[in-house]
Amino acid sequence: MSDEKPKLITTTIMGHDLSQLRAAYKSVLMGVGMMVVMHVYFKYTNPLVIQSIIPLKGVFENKLVQVHLLGKPAVGDLKRPWKSAAGPFGGLGGDPQTDKKSVEGAERKGTGGAKEE
Repeated sequence: MSDEKPKLITTTIMGHDLSQLRAAYKSVLMGVGMMVVMHVYFKYTNPLVIQSIIPLKGVFENKLVQVHLLGKPAVGDLKRPWKSAAGPFGGLGGDPQTDKKSVEGAERKGTGGAKEE
């Protein structure tokens, strides 16, 4: 736990979606890498079936897929910025604060303000 204040990040919808896509891609690569190590190095074949099904389930639960491929409107739970994943490490980063008071406070303090495109 650090004493760092969260910084203000201004981005576009496309920029936000691309950053989420990069994070999902890294997550899939990590899972595939672990599966390859377990199969090749440890000669352990039991998790191969499960490990090949779980990413497909994760793809259809991904909010990017729901909004862009399945055509669901970006309202409610799908409204950007998306909350962190509810996994064992999902709550460590904290959810983005988008209420008007938090945004104005960050702008006033001058913490961040980096525009990501």
